[in-house]
Amino acid sequence: MDLISNHIDINNIVNSNVSDIKLSKDFIEEYNISDLDWKLLESALHMEGGMTDYQCRHFVKNSQITPWRSVRQCLLELETRYHSYIEIKCSLRKAEVMRKKFLRDYENCDDELAKELIAIDIDKNDYDITIWKRKYNQSQKEMDTFLNLIKEHVSTEEDIKFFTEVNEGEEKKYWIARMGKQAAMDIVSYGRIGAGNMDSIAMMDEKDQVASLEIAIKYSGMIGGGIDKINRALQPEFQNYLQEKGINAPQLLPHDFTGQKQL
Repeated sequence: MDLISNHIDINNIVNSNVSDIKLSKDFIEEYNISDLDWKLLESALHMEGGMTDYQCRHFVKNSQITPWRSVRQCLLELETRYHSYIEIKCSLRKAEVMRKKFLRDYENCDDELAKELIAIDIDKNDYDITIWKRKYNQSQKEMDTFLNLIKEHVSTEEDIKFFTEVNEGEEKKYWIARMGKQAAMDIVSYGRIGAGNMDSIAMMDEKDQVASLEIAIKYSGMIGGGIDKINRALQPEFQNYLQEKGINAPQLLPHDFTGQKQL
């Protein structure tokens, strides 16, 4: 049995491109899949995963509201992904060494049953390699994303200190804005500020309370006004739907989520 030629080439595994991940030949033969099925399954292995730039920007970075806290959050995300990168890289290197060991054990083994078990270990190890390769590629892309988001605010080494040191003034701005936004969401959703957010605002200095409440009133009013404007603009579409014969479940149309329709 030529185990080396029948399995994944893992030379230079840590720096290898994720595109060399292959489907198991046993799987292809066992399920007798078509060429299209094979391409679809292979594409599933190659498909880019992880967090997108849009997701990182709007739901991670922008969740922190102020630029100072946004950059600090991106720095935390970058740290987490760097730790993951090191763990993944070590796991890939270990998998490479384990494969060499399995191959050595296979060649030196005289017991046919034991050799079959080692062959299974090699198959599983090769599968693990494909997973580590994908995770390795993903960690690199996410680090690039957060580095780019940080560099929107940091252009020199001197800028770094501002975002990495504790800054009470920036922290104050963040909490005023954070509590104001949360209170605004309460007003939009329930018509009043909830007890939890109101209690938190009441713990702040008096001037900060007023500043948070001003943000809450202003932001909720602008959201409410924006919703009213969108509602008026969509009235013709609503009327067309109501005039249709029969009962049809509302459906999202392509322009509803591509942003192509302008109100």
